[in-house]
Amino acid sequence: MKKILALVAALTLPAVVTPAHAELGLGYQLGSQEGVSLGVNRWDVGVGIDKFSLSLDRRFSTREFPNLYFGLGGQVEDSNGTQVGLRGKVGLSARAGIAELFGEAVPTATFGDNGDLELNYALGFRIWF
Repeated sequence: MKKILALVAALTLPAVVTPAHAELGLGYQLGSQEGVSLGVNRWDVGVGIDKFSLSLDRRFSTREFPNLYFGLGGQVEDSNGTQVGLRGKVGLSARAGIAELFGEAVPTATFGDNGDLELNYALGFRIWF
């Protein structure tokens, strides 16, 4: 059921948050949060499939190094009870036409009874429309 909810969220979220002129990327990521990867303009959304999780990050880059990016955001995870966390990320992306490959390191602080500091990672690809 969680996989179905993750897929439904991944497919409907862009319709809710996408302006008419927005750029949309859809792909898959492996790593700490394996699942669907969405890019909507400068926002990244990850929907974990293996263990249900949802992350939302704002991506920033500079003109000098457009392939190097960093971001700030949050996540909700439901593995051993619901956990809410704050995340930062640093990554590299390579884009050729409509295809993008990316890799990122994501330090995450979760709160609650099982709060923790973790260093997550992701490797993935997206196709941009």
